[in-house]
Amino acid sequence: MGELKRKKDNVRSMTSKEVYFGVDVHERESQVAVLGRDGTTVMERRLPTGDLSEFISKFPADEKHVAIESVGFIRPIYQELAKIQSCHVSVANPTKVKLIGESKTKNDRSDSFILGDLLRTNYLPVSYIADDKTMERRYLIRDRVSYGLRRAQLKTSIRWMLKRRGIKVKGPFSDKGREELKKLHFREIDIRLRDLELTESIIRELDADIALEVATDRNAQLLDTIPGIAAYTALFLSSELGDVNRFPDSKHAAAYIGLVPSLHQSGDTEYTGHITLTGNRWLRRNLIECARTAIRVDPHLRKSYLKLKHKRGERKAIIAIARRLVLYAYWMLKRNLTYEELKPWEREWGNPRPLNRESSS
Repeated sequence: MGELKRKKDNVRSMTSKEVYFGVDVHERESQVAVLGRDGTTVMERRLPTGDLSEFISKFPADEKHVAIESVGFIRPIYQELAKIQSCHVSVANPTKVKLIGESKTKNDRSDSFILGDLLRTNYLPVSYIADDKTMERRYLIRDRVSYGLRRAQLKTSIRWMLKRRGIKVKGPFSDKGREELKKLHFREIDIRLRDLELTESIIRELDADIALEVATDRNAQLLDTIPGIAAYTALFLSSELGDVNRFPDSKHAAAYIGLVPSLHQSGDTEYTGHITLTGNRWLRRNLIECARTAIRVDPHLRKSYLKLKHKRGERKAIIAIARRLVLYAYWMLKRNLTYEELKPWEREWGNPRPLNRESSS
């Protein structure tokens, strides 16, 4: 009884002051830790996830700061909490939170407290939340990636079935080749052919939708002017980068996509390793394929590629060109310029100083 009274007294004492909510979100229930400005625990509560918004909105405080960890279904929760008056919502980056606030005790109570305390001390690593239009474009691109992978999987499966039966069909997925496959009357191949035709029809619909989106998206139209990049990758890159002003410079944009080398340092010893591979791996793969096309059609990029290839080898050279495409994309979006207007061949892109001086003018 005395403990309950103390908790009520704590809540009343926080009225008209700042409070910090750390919320460990789960699908059914969430754990909430409420902290004061000085770090004292005001309240701990486990409640249904659907009641989070009501609980926080009715909590007696003038300023409310909420930290929630990013999960797959966080967007509708974030949008509901963002509607609350005087409520500032931050979505934590789960990977970085784990590195900063790792504890020997791993449970919902400790996780919620860590989130609230990191927010209170201004150490919370925050995830970027894209606007609704950008998210819809991301969903479209992810569908296109998913069905593209499905198409490749079906083709590989059919090829393997032909090989297993010792049957050779030249160009099995051309119009003539598909007719030959149907004449074989193998059930397993017929099923996959029908699945492949359906998948390809969906891909055509998605490609048409992507073309329409690019026609109305200025950022994607700018990126579409980069050699080697077409509408699909232009919208992919544009939607993943979102607002480029959130990046301090072009190198941070490249790091976001995982196209920068990892750094290992200890004392006076420092060396770089493989690329970090953070971010969207399918975008990274697409950019590397675009780089292969770019070095064939753009003399400036080809010259850079051949120079790097001679020093570092083909693999590292093509990744460096993919990274350079991202650097160009950043400055094109930052300055609202096409590739021809940016004229990257007239600048030394290894040195950021000229870019900083120009961007400030």
